Amino acid sequence: MRWLWLVLALAGCGTPPDPAALRARLTPAQIAQLRVPMIFVTAPRTGLAASLIPVREEGDTRVWQSRDGAQIITRDGLIIGTRGLGFDMMSGDAPVGAGHTHTRRMTTLSGDLDTPLFRFSCRITPTGQAVHPPNGEPVIIWTEDCGAFTNTYHRDRDGTLWWSRQWVSPELGALEIEVIRP
Repeated sequence: MRWLWLVLALAGCGTPPDPAALRARLTPAQIAQLRVPMIFVTAPRTGLAASLIPVREEGDTRVWQSRDGAQIITRDGLIIGTRGLGFDMMSGDAPVGAGHTHTRRMTTLSGDLDTPLFRFSCRITPTGQAVHPPNGEPVIIWTEDCGAFTNTYHRDRDGTLWWSRQWVSPELGALEIEVIRP
């Protein structure tokens, strides 16, 4: 587990490491030794990356945390909140059912500490299939089109969300989340 703390420590350094280089440090042999769930998160707009492990679970809601205390809150793998990233999503609802138009509501933390409420009309549709590289599992690719942004989800037939790109706020943009160990 010493290597896990090294990866987590590197994610919290002042100068962000290259996300691809940081991810490459998680070798298949190391991943096989993991005894706890882990996700690898990148913020393409800022270049930040970190490995996160769960610190709290309640039903299908999980709080993931990096070593430096940044948190991502998910429900069934979908982001419903963030803390410590800057311009955080203070609350958000998870989409329901494919093929249906739904209203996505979320509040974010602005630069002046205001919490504006955003409402988006969104539609989720299946857009393809792929194979999840680390485990060879087939996944269905879902796209959630919300006009101002598009989220992408790679889910297997058992419901595990293996990879996703999910919008958080106008300033932060989207986070890409890869499940290292569910």
